[in-house]
Amino acid sequence: MKILVVDDTEAILLLISRFVEALGHSALVARNGQEAVELWRAEQPDLVLMDVMMPIMSGPEAAVQIKAEAGGTWVPIVFVTGVGEENALADAIERGADDYINKPVNFRVLEAKLKAFGRTLDLNRKVREQSQTLADYYERAEEEKRVVRHLMDQMVNSERLADPQFDYLLSPAESLSGDLIAAARTPGQALHILLADGIGHGLTAALNVLPLTQPFYSMTEKGYSITDILFEMNAKVRQVLPIGRFVCVSLISIDEVSGTIEIWNAGMPPIQILDANKQVLRVCSSSNLPLGIVPSHSLDLVPERIYYKEPGYIIAYSDGLVEARNPSQTEYGLASLLGVLAQTHAESMIQAVQEHLNDFLAGGQHHDDVSLVVARFGLDERELQAKLDIEAVKPKVDPSTIDFNLATECNWRYSLILSADELRYVNTIPFMMSFVKEIKSLSHVQSDIFLILTELFVNAVDHGLLMLDSKIKTAPDGMEVYLAQRAERLAHLQEGRIEIDLMGLQYKDAEILKIRVKDSGAGFDWRAIYNAHDAAAIPSSTFGRGVSLVRALSLKVQFIGLGNEVEVYYLPTQT
Repeated sequence: MKILVVDDTEAILLLISRFVEALGHSALVARNGQEAVELWRAEQPDLVLMDVMMPIMSGPEAAVQIKAEAGGTWVPIVFVTGVGEENALADAIERGADDYINKPVNFRVLEAKLKAFGRTLDLNRKVREQSQTLADYYERAEEEKRVVRHLMDQMVNSERLADPQFDYLLSPAESLSGDLIAAARTPGQALHILLADGIGHGLTAALNVLPLTQPFYSMTEKGYSITDILFEMNAKVRQVLPIGRFVCVSLISIDEVSGTIEIWNAGMPPIQILDANKQVLRVCSSSNLPLGIVPSHSLDLVPERIYYKEPGYIIAYSDGLVEARNPSQTEYGLASLLGVLAQTHAESMIQAVQEHLNDFLAGGQHHDDVSLVVARFGLDERELQAKLDIEAVKPKVDPSTIDFNLATECNWRYSLILSADELRYVNTIPFMMSFVKEIKSLSHVQSDIFLILTELFVNAVDHGLLMLDSKIKTAPDGMEVYLAQRAERLAHLQEGRIEIDLMGLQYKDAEILKIRVKDSGAGFDWRAIYNAHDAAAIPSSTFGRGVSLVRALSLKVQFIGLGNEVEVYYLPTQT
């Protein structure tokens, strides 16, 4: 140690300093308190041995100044005191001195005290080093949290979470949430909602759910089904996360055009389907393994399908909500959640749950991330038209005034031919939408083109090649029967061909999109069916809505020959 010895008596100063050096320490000497303060500033000794009564500045005065300047660094000060200096010594100890030793000095005691202070100084030094290490670690951890929080804000698009068809609550147990809520719409305006819960909470859990965002958003925007999205998300989780990490997921699709809800639940609490009066109609429990545990081809990625004609609500939540405990260790529970929702107006459901949960916790904190989604389905006719923006995209010109024979100059053309083999596995419409997105004149009307292409392609496959009868859908469980027959016939399809052409035709100062779809099927009596339809109407029956939407969106729909070829002319709105 480096020891500062302070005394105004030369003999004592020499005796103590030589003893200190004999013990293997380094000795610095000062003859009064002022010198001691100045020498301490210059040399920063580890310990001070100081007389009490000295000229110019006393030992207690010097001790107070040294302690003040040392700040958070501990500098032990031991007073060497003589008889009659007890009052000054008591005052010094009260003002920060650490110990004392009486004169005449017992060098055996002094040696023991120096060893004891040496051990304490070593311990204090280790504590300071550990404290600095913890401070550095805390600073790095906060920076990492800041970066992850920024990434989550960027990757979870807050604008899309403002969709009027659903509301949500997301309350992290720590500064970062391991629960993730994301939402996006397909080009056909189907609403996809993702609710994910990463294992644990905080930074680690937040990092677990981040890999889901990219496939969710990019594939939803291209019009992929939730089955395809789940396949990619599971592959992504297995690729990115360490072994043993997994993510519980609820993925929901609400398609107002077809009146269909699709739900896939893996490891999340049961999703509640409520009617307009907020009574439980159906419960969709978890029947799948969380993402990241097994390869995608080993998962059953077929969602539960619900067909609705009346409005209602979908309630999805994480276990952190229903398992939140109050100070008496009572769980919040599903009954409390449903009770609050049943008594609350639709527009204030989330706020009501949040206030009720806060009251339940009685000032305490929930120990797991809390998330809740309340989504509506069964929009009325006006809401549906606004959501699809049909009025906005109706042609601003009278189609009867257009001579389509003049629209012959082709600015560009995109053609695709699919045989039976390709039809079984190619996601045709999302694949084509990737091209449509790149066409400047069409990029802002992707929703309309998606609806038109989807309807024409599905009709060509289902009715042209597979010979399915849409009347099957009208029977009880008709949609399930229809989809089962479709899957079976498509799997065994040996022959068949579909041609799709997209053409940008120049007509005066505008560009008209011509869509042509032809199948190799036998055709149908299209005159008897489509001439009877009101082109502006949106039927509420089990089928027919898609065709009517195509007619409402287009300048002209024309069937050719046997009905297995259809041409649609579409005028993009001006941006």
